[in-house]
Amino acid sequence: MASPRPHVAAPDAAGRRVRLADGAGGGSEEARLLGRIAAGDEAALVALYARVGGAVYATCLRIVGDPDDAQDATAEAFWRFWTRSDRFDPRLCSATAWILTVTRRIALDARRSRTRHGAALTRFGRELDTAAGSPEERALDRHDVADVFARLAPGDRALLEAAYFEGLSGAEISTRDAVALGTVKSRLRAAMARLRIAWGRREP
Repeated sequence: MASPRPHVAAPDAAGRRVRLADGAGGGSEEARLLGRIAAGDEAALVALYARVGGAVYATCLRIVGDPDDAQDATAEAFWRFWTRSDRFDPRLCSATAWILTVTRRIALDARRSRTRHGAALTRFGRELDTAAGSPEERALDRHDVADVFARLAPGDRALLEAAYFEGLSGAEISTRDAVALGTVKSRLRAAMARLRIAWGRREP
């Protein structure tokens, strides 16, 4: 399906449409909507969101714990419903179970990603801390590190993201990018050096 990624807004504060009715097999309205979505019916996707959007968002929020991250996960879930609803088999489970299983997987992935992101920023902080002299300079803040990191050149940022956020080794980056391992290591050292320089130039 070539339709653009659907926009998903957070449910209203009143928490409407938060419960899912668990229909058996393919007899529920959700199952019928998934069948229509698999056939490329965009109106069915909108209708599905009207029925289960609150429950999907509530599930995401409970797992990730942050409203913005929950909204992103909800959008990802509905994109998954749009692109993979043909994988729903009413003989194996109810539509409700399938929807919530997909939602939980996406939310758990989002939570793990955020945890890895936070751990990477901590590692950046430790490495930058090594270059700092005074105890005051060693009092690093994750938000400051993230801000400095975001200002790096795209090439440096992509390389450091692979090493720190994705957890790839130098050898894995070398294989993925078809670049000599020695070159990868030297580029990582140079990118980290530029990050330290950018950190030193940050506004107090």
